[in-house]
Amino acid sequence: MNPIKQLFLLILSLLFQVIVVAQNDTFIRDSPPQQRVRSEEGRPTPNTQVQSDSLSRDSRLIDTASLLIDSVGMDSIQTSIPVIPLHKKDTSTYAKYLIHPYLPLTQKPMFMISNFRERRTLDDLFYLLMGVLLLLAFIRSVFPRYFKNLFILFFQTSLRQKQTRDQLLQDNLGSVFVNLLFIICASIYGALIIRHKEWLDYPFWHIIFFGAGLLSVVYFGKFLFLRFAGWVFNSREAAMNYTFTVFLVNKVLGISLVPFLFLMAFSKPSLREVAFTVSIGLTGLLLLYRYVISFSNIRNTLKVNALHFFLYLCAVEILPLLVLYKLMADYIGGRF
Repeated sequence: MNPIKQLFLLILSLLFQVIVVAQNDTFIRDSPPQQRVRSEEGRPTPNTQVQSDSLSRDSRLIDTASLLIDSVGMDSIQTSIPVIPLHKKDTSTYAKYLIHPYLPLTQKPMFMISNFRERRTLDDLFYLLMGVLLLLAFIRSVFPRYFKNLFILFFQTSLRQKQTRDQLLQDNLGSVFVNLLFIICASIYGALIIRHKEWLDYPFWHIIFFGAGLLSVVYFGKFLFLRFAGWVFNSREAAMNYTFTVFLVNKVLGISLVPFLFLMAFSKPSLREVAFTVSIGLTGLLLLYRYVISFSNIRNTLKVNALHFFLYLCAVEILPLLVLYKLMADYIGGRF
């Protein structure tokens, strides 16, 4: 046989053996016995291989919903391990606002009436004080002599008081305007104190009108009482001197309160307290000056002692203030 043919047949037989070996079956591992799961109706279900989770799980965080459905997952041996319910958090877009503490959308509806918010301004008070300043300027311009003699008599000695007093008594119209200025300034001053101290819940303008009316009634009644007392006891000159002294101090007090009204109305709380303290001290000094001057004039005319004058002050000056305090505390609802 030709050697070339023999070599060709040898190579062909080797290739045939390699192909035959490649067609053999691979080694198949034996799988563990599979678990057959039965449904609720008792029929066998297809064989399913239970695969364990490769991730480590905490045995305390178990989805209880899946355990209730799948009875195979329940282990009757490990009953001592507590099962904590796993609450699934809703991460949708708007669900988080349903449980927001400031948006109680899931709470019971509440019925509430809110009052209309009123913006508090000081424009009306500014125009009122500008009117007071305009009244003071009017008195100073129209009655310059009366305005000048008023302060001259207040700081004058007793040698020339009678002459200056006669000049003041001749100008009745100027006296009326200055008394009006005192009533307006005193009522605004009292209203500012009541508002800052929060003694009454009444509106600011009502307090001003009530104070102005009360001062008018009190001093008009005092004027009539002094005139009547002078006529009854035949002491008209003493009654006129005392009345003139009372209204003189009131006029000076009304003019002196004008700058304090602006400070108490528009200044800061610290400066307001200073203005309040200084104004109270000034008012007390003027009232003390009025009582001292009045007692000296009455003692020279009627020959009365200090005890009688003190009884008069308690009956005419202090008692009306106590009645006013009782009225505001019991009937108007004041807080003092």
